[in-house]
Amino acid sequence: MDRINLSGCAIILASLREIGALGVKSKEDFCLNSSLPIIKDKKLLLLFKKKHLYYEFPGGKVKEGETLKEAAARETKEEIGCEVEGLEYFGFEDIRVEEKDFRGHVYLAELKDSESPKITEPDLFGDLLWLPIGDPQKYPLAPNVKKFCEKYIYTRTKANNG
Repeated sequence: MDRINLSGCAIILASLREIGALGVKSKEDFCLNSSLPIIKDKKLLLLFKKKHLYYEFPGGKVKEGETLKEAAARETKEEIGCEVEGLEYFGFEDIRVEEKDFRGHVYLAELKDSESPKITEPDLFGDLLWLPIGDPQKYPLAPNVKKFCEKYIYTRTKANNG
């Protein structure tokens, strides 16, 4: 795998062609993100991002030299103060926020025993929500969270019926 530094974002790619396939014109236009949906009792843990006025997963930019999985766990610890375990890759979404393209990789995980999430970055986040995963339309959600809910429900329903 190739490691490329794109404006402070370390990106791990199977091929350099992946950037071109995304239509990225320069390295300043692209960043790699890794997020960590946590599901407990059929509810999804989300944080309300003050800047964007919607709920999103714990997660953020991948730092140079770390893996996608390490970034997801680190960002989760920074944002909700909890350690996680059982990280399982779920997929990725390409999103655009404020004229910047992101490839957001998603891992599923569980909180370690006796961990209670709380907002640890109150300047960035205004609320912590346990969203019933089958009822996402009642809250303002980041576009990738909406897609995740649809995809998660579809894959779990298909697995249970298949």
